[in-house]
Amino acid sequence: MGRILKFARTKAGLTQDQLAQRLNVSTSLIAKFETNRLVPQSDTARKLDVVFDAGDTFQESAAEARAFAPDTAWFQPWLDYEQHATMVRSFQLAVVPGLLQTEEYARAVLRDAGTRVPDVEVKVAERLARAEILRREQDQCRLFAVLDEAVLRRPVGGSKVMADQLHAIVQACARPNVSVVVVPASVGAYPGLNGPLALATVQGRTVAFLDDPLDGHVIEDQERVTALEEAWEAIRGYALPGQASLELLMEAAESWS
Repeated sequence: MGRILKFARTKAGLTQDQLAQRLNVSTSLIAKFETNRLVPQSDTARKLDVVFDAGDTFQESAAEARAFAPDTAWFQPWLDYEQHATMVRSFQLAVVPGLLQTEEYARAVLRDAGTRVPDVEVKVAERLARAEILRREQDQCRLFAVLDEAVLRRPVGGSKVMADQLHAIVQACARPNVSVVVVPASVGAYPGLNGPLALATVQGRTVAFLDDPLDGHVIEDQERVTALEEAWEAIRGYALPGQASLELLMEAAESWS
């Protein structure tokens, strides 16, 4: 995949910077594609086919590369964006967002994920390391998380794990760069029932991530990203205010104690 892209770019007389501008992505992302460190997502592969008038060449090559990539390779593009983000907005319907998970909660989630996670302890360590973006001294990331109340009530890992996890979220909310609000069960049907989503703002632009039972997808097309931003804002509109959400989190934590 990387060699095909580099050949097409060179033949077209484009630099990595120029191609990145045409695709509305970072130059570093193009470099990672060309060195096979990352595989283009379907949206980006489709744009490459358009730029180089290549039919479905890049879409087919990317699909083949993903088929032979490690099980979690599809997640790497999102991790790259997340690690450079100045703001992350998240909505979770079923589990605590990865950036807020405790070690035991993360272990319980990953342990029960089946064959998708062959080395649980390595993945736990990697997940915990992701949260460093919330604690770094420079370019500290802001996190705005919306949780469905079901996240607080689902017994992931047992009572102690849940109590510790929810207390950890309350403690995280004491940081000026972390905000967590909850959509109460009393709301009934609302847009969040369509599924979880995440948004990362990196160097002034926003990308999105959607997960599903098989893999996940980074969304870079700005029209689709804007639609997902609007969806996230609509979901947040159903959440309790900050203090009421905090009180619900503390009540739920105590219920597991």
